[in-house]
Amino acid sequence: VPVTQDRMIIKSEQGDYPVDFVGDVTQVAALVDAGPETFVIIDEVLIEIYGEALNGLLQYPTYRATADEETKTLTGVGHFIDWLLENKATRSARIVAIGGGVIQDVATFAAHVYYRGVSWTNVPTTLLSQADSCIGAKSSINVLPLKNQLGVFHSPSHVVICSEFLASLPQVELDSGYGEIYKLALTNDGAFFGDLVEALQDGGHRNPRLLEMIRKSLESKRLVIEQDEHESDLRRVLNYGHSFGHALEALTHNEVPHGIAVMWGMDLINFLGMRWGLTNPQTAARVRTALAANTDYTISAIPSAQELVDTLKRDKKVRNGVMYFSILHDEGDLRIVAKPLDEALVAEVAEYLDDEPLFAAR
Repeated sequence: VPVTQDRMIIKSEQGDYPVDFVGDVTQVAALVDAGPETFVIIDEVLIEIYGEALNGLLQYPTYRATADEETKTLTGVGHFIDWLLENKATRSARIVAIGGGVIQDVATFAAHVYYRGVSWTNVPTTLLSQADSCIGAKSSINVLPLKNQLGVFHSPSHVVICSEFLASLPQVELDSGYGEIYKLALTNDGAFFGDLVEALQDGGHRNPRLLEMIRKSLESKRLVIEQDEHESDLRRVLNYGHSFGHALEALTHNEVPHGIAVMWGMDLINFLGMRWGLTNPQTAARVRTALAANTDYTISAIPSAQELVDTLKRDKKVRNGVMYFSILHDEGDLRIVAKPLDEALVAEVAEYLDDEPLFAAR
């Protein structure tokens, strides 16, 4: 496999793996180490746009998937596994996943359970998957209407990130991808957030430094997951904005895109953090300004405080009615704080909703 200039290595208990960065879709096939037993799973939408450029990979048996929440279920994974069996994939099969988070979740889960584990290569094509979920080995599968109830850890053997895929991404999807970039910019090193705000001044979310911002996001996430691959303690900081974000997604039946829900969750938890005397108000204001200035989105109906807190009770991070929130103290300083999911919390969330919640209809 030719090595790209700026390869990043992710250390993993399941075997270290490289992440390569390229600018052109025609470079992708040459980078992927495809063998005789290569099986491709791809978001069918990509075939129309990039089919020719990806021809080197699509010559292998190819499973065309629909990237929706129904595909991301046991039934959806089952269809893919049936297809692998029909195509006589053995234990030495290699799966190449080309698509966003849904394709990645299905491929990770299938690769983990197929003959107790086969290797897989990830070619993420959305900003959410490129800047965040492509490393860290986590897969989540829905048991609808609940999201992400089942999951496995199964590292890819290789990740190839190509920024050209983002050119065809609808604006709302691109904006959504920034939810995780903002989060990661606040996670490790205070300087990254300032750098990001600066990059956004030239063209907003479609700025010329996007590939660099993706790389910085992965670098930030890498520092966390290498110390805590299986999310015991440190990795919990990566849930910043996600608790209320996931609740918003669930209550709007996934109408609000994931990253936008995360931004909303960040703004809400920053408000609560200020109430609790934990979050620096200047930092909260800076974050709010960046989120509001670059994302043009309106949440048609924001759920009530009671609904949000009730939905939180089903979260994986709840222990005995206590939620472990990731709270932003300052740029680059997130801490885990335990709070009971009680009436006091409902009242504080209601205060946020009555004030000026992010992305509210004007």
